[in-house]
Amino acid sequence: MKKKIVITVAILIIAIISLTAYRYYYLITRNIVDVLIAQKRLINILVAGSNVYRENRHRFYCIVSVNPENGKIGITFLPPELQIAMGSRGTDVRKLCEIDFSDFTELRESLQREIKLNVPFYVELYAVDVERIVDFVRGVDIFILDQIPLGKGYIFGQNYFDGRKVLKYINEVPGGSIFKKFDRIQDVAFAMYSSKERFDGVFSYEFVQELIKFCKTNIMPQELYSLGKLVLKKGVLSCTVLPCEVDDSGQYRFDEISYKIYEKEFLTSLVKDEENVSAIKVKILNGTDIPGLARKMRNLLIREGLNVVEFGTSPYPKLPYSILINQRGNYINTNKTAELTGIKHIYHVIDNTQLHDVLIILGKESLKGEEE
Repeated sequence: MKKKIVITVAILIIAIISLTAYRYYYLITRNIVDVLIAQKRLINILVAGSNVYRENRHRFYCIVSVNPENGKIGITFLPPELQIAMGSRGTDVRKLCEIDFSDFTELRESLQREIKLNVPFYVELYAVDVERIVDFVRGVDIFILDQIPLGKGYIFGQNYFDGRKVLKYINEVPGGSIFKKFDRIQDVAFAMYSSKERFDGVFSYEFVQELIKFCKTNIMPQELYSLGKLVLKKGVLSCTVLPCEVDDSGQYRFDEISYKIYEKEFLTSLVKDEENVSAIKVKILNGTDIPGLARKMRNLLIREGLNVVEFGTSPYPKLPYSILINQRGNYINTNKTAELTGIKHIYHVIDNTQLHDVLIILGKESLKGEEE
């Protein structure tokens, strides 16, 4: 009898060891990202962030979507007050910022039911993590237009930001508006993405292993490495705030109408390579002493099919060259406008309160190689 017990215990121990070894082997070798790439399916990652620890709850959420087929990247910002129906029956309705992030499986199922996106991965970031990551990639250059006062170390034009300055830039917005913070996060994201070629020589599996140490995530290093190689290829970045219905009490709800808007105006653009030039709204400012230059550019762009919503004289310092500024988080519209105008200096200052997608400030140099 004792011998049978010993044998049974030994079998159980071997089984446990085998299962543990198998799980460990699976974790260090699994690569769901490669599977999704092979299947040409969107890779979605939920990013959650806070300045301080709040018992697994956050104030910032976005979904990063990568299309492996065409390299397009989309960032969808989620209002923290967004109502999410939790539970198997969707009867437990809570604000996104009130949901305990420790049970990601339930949140993932709820997001798939509510927003109709499969989000298998998550990353949790705190202020100190963001600061470390920005410093780890050696900072970022952000263009200052008029979103913050000049002076005190800031000039009109490109400014170098380390991790500490990035955090200050994001958090110190008028009134603490989360939507203004979304805009400034886009400034940082676009600035980093537009200079991604500087990572070509340093991006490696070892680089990813160091980078991932700063984050709490369910993404394995090999998966992040595969994703990084994909992102560093040629592609475009676009951003949006999840369209929602807002009731009288300020509650945000994502309904069928909201989904149709989201699908038509954002998700479809991640999958298809459609271009609608006439939908691009442009504002033109003459930053020179040459009279009539803004009007001349306006006429040129109208002939090209763009929608010029405003033109006039620039209130900003004079520039030796023309610049083009992305103001609505759409890289495709920005690049298309740059192609039509021949402007090579492209920056990103997102302001979703503006009516125009792209701001052009004309400088003294010739446009499209012609003497003005």
